[in-house]
Amino acid sequence: MTLRPVDDSLLDVRDLQVAVGPERQPRLVVRGVSLLIQAGEIFGLLGESGSGKSMTVQAINGLLPPGARVVGGSVKFNGEELIGASSKRLSQLRGDRIGMVFQDSLTSLNPIMRIGPQVAEPLLLHHKASPRRAQALVIERLRDMGLPDTQAAVRRYAHEFSGGMRQRAAIATALISTPQLLIADEPTTALDVTVQAQILEICRRLNQELGVAILLISHDLGVLSEICTTIGVMYAGRIVETGRAQSLLQNPNHPYTRALVESMPQAGSRERRLRAIGGEPPSPEALPDGCKFHPRCAFVAAKCIGEEPLLAPVGQTRSACWVAQAGGLPPFVATRAVREISQAQQAEPAQARDVLLSATGLRRYFSVPSETLFGRHRYVRAVDGVSLELARGDTLGIVGESGCGKSTLARCLLRLIDLDAGTIAFMGRDITGLAGDELRRIRCHMQPIFQDPYASLNPRRRIADIVAEPLEVNGFDGNEISDRVYEALGLVGLSRSVGERFPHQLSGGQRQRVGIARAIVLRPALIVADEPVSSLDLSIQAQIINLMRELQERFDLALVFISHDLRLVRQLCSRIAVMFLGKVVESGPTEEVCARPRHPYTRALLASVPELGSDREHRTRALLAGDPPSPISPPSGCRFRTRCEFVRDRCIEVVPELAGSGTDHLWACHFPLLADDATIAKAVV
Repeated sequence: MTLRPVDDSLLDVRDLQVAVGPERQPRLVVRGVSLLIQAGEIFGLLGESGSGKSMTVQAINGLLPPGARVVGGSVKFNGEELIGASSKRLSQLRGDRIGMVFQDSLTSLNPIMRIGPQVAEPLLLHHKASPRRAQALVIERLRDMGLPDTQAAVRRYAHEFSGGMRQRAAIATALISTPQLLIADEPTTALDVTVQAQILEICRRLNQELGVAILLISHDLGVLSEICTTIGVMYAGRIVETGRAQSLLQNPNHPYTRALVESMPQAGSRERRLRAIGGEPPSPEALPDGCKFHPRCAFVAAKCIGEEPLLAPVGQTRSACWVAQAGGLPPFVATRAVREISQAQQAEPAQARDVLLSATGLRRYFSVPSETLFGRHRYVRAVDGVSLELARGDTLGIVGESGCGKSTLARCLLRLIDLDAGTIAFMGRDITGLAGDELRRIRCHMQPIFQDPYASLNPRRRIADIVAEPLEVNGFDGNEISDRVYEALGLVGLSRSVGERFPHQLSGGQRQRVGIARAIVLRPALIVADEPVSSLDLSIQAQIINLMRELQERFDLALVFISHDLRLVRQLCSRIAVMFLGKVVESGPTEEVCARPRHPYTRALLASVPELGSDREHRTRALLAGDPPSPISPPSGCRFRTRCEFVRDRCIEVVPELAGSGTDHLWACHFPLLADDATIAKAVV
């Protein structure tokens, strides 16, 4: 299919203003945004949560939430004014000439409709296509999206798809009418790096082959760097810098953009701390005078406090910064941080460390209903023979795609669920069969940090009471509870006044700090953190990672850090374990595993991580196709073999065991990759 011819100027947004709240006291959440998207361009919109990105694109599409309204500005699509257009006209454009992909594909897909009719709906509504023609186009588009077995996929429901499959179905729905513009609002935020890479590749291919212009909203610099031609950076409802993607990321001319680049962990530097941005974005109700970034800016001048700057050319970008426009910003030198691990640490054998936690042969299966009345009983093999060790004060990162068993393993280690097989030794004691008061006493020394801080905090209790709860359960007296609660809040950077608030009154970063305070208030020896920063902005991520490092060093904490973001794992963790379909397929010192991966799955995970820099096209790419096999009926032999480019007959017949070459770098592969970086794409056969 080909696109309808258009002028070069496809979307022209001028001085857009969006307000919320009562008419008498409106609060501007979008304050004069202007942007221009050409036909065939990929424009990235970057900024922290609350900067106004989503409100901007919702105003463009006429999909503002209740209570929000456009109070000024112009939005022209192909020269046609959309502000003030009728609902009927906007409905004609949406799904036909303008496609939309939302962040949460599960909520954007109808749970009671099969996938096929949902994807076909724009064709039936806008083009009056026959059901037969629509069905054929749906199958073709889903196949283009890389969905396996499209004939069966069209008959399934959204809940039967993985997150990556749902997102691809949502993109197929947005593209079925071959729109001229695709608006994608955080389409990869909650996805694994492998699925994220697949989605970005699909977007790049659609842009190159069909000429679809894309407006991509994200808070991840790496994602925008991968595919965008132009980037606009938003802060406090305005665009504060814009320019060609590589020019803006390599030589940013606004302090906020510089701070975002600095806060992103990247390979190459040896600093121990991420350069986090202090504080948080201002609330629309309490915007500071002058430049809205000046309370967090390291280059603030007197003029910044009294007068807000407008965009003006600075170098190869346009920047809204008085200091930059006056030539006062120093040259930008990116100092992206990755934790430095000494050679002594890397070479230290497992036997020489003071082992705190030792898990051997852990197995946990979950029963699922039979497909037929008299069918064979089936099990999800969530954790299937996992062994690992963790020393006092050490940090173990566990990585892998969704569904590989990371969270189940975490619950097993914390004894939140019982094992089917295996043993767990903690602080020199076998805790596998402990229960009741004995288990509760052990749990004083091991604490969790959960992925969603809001869901894990009681919304009806004040913060001080939430943090105090572990102390109350374990019999501490009142005076000691109060002292420890406010000490813990202080350690995580929260004031005493926060203790009197409720969770809904805090930002996402503050809520996660409360979760950390609750975890450390008992002064445990071990913390298990399950995706603790996956939903946070880059700047808040950096603050939390730095905080966890400081607490670990202060209290000699051992940390199990579960994540699908290898950049953060490489920054924080001294050791790493890579899981696939319930098994550990590679483990060892983090820098050794990341620099010289021996398992093809590890290499694919590393190759999928989006990075900054113009040399990204020359990186080794080994993007995985499709989704992991079902944990109910895993493949014979090596479980990764159905997605491996080096598969041989032995892989089909024999299960590989974890083994190494005399060090504690272990891998489960019959034909491991060569250790030489120059020949990493080859396997030993």
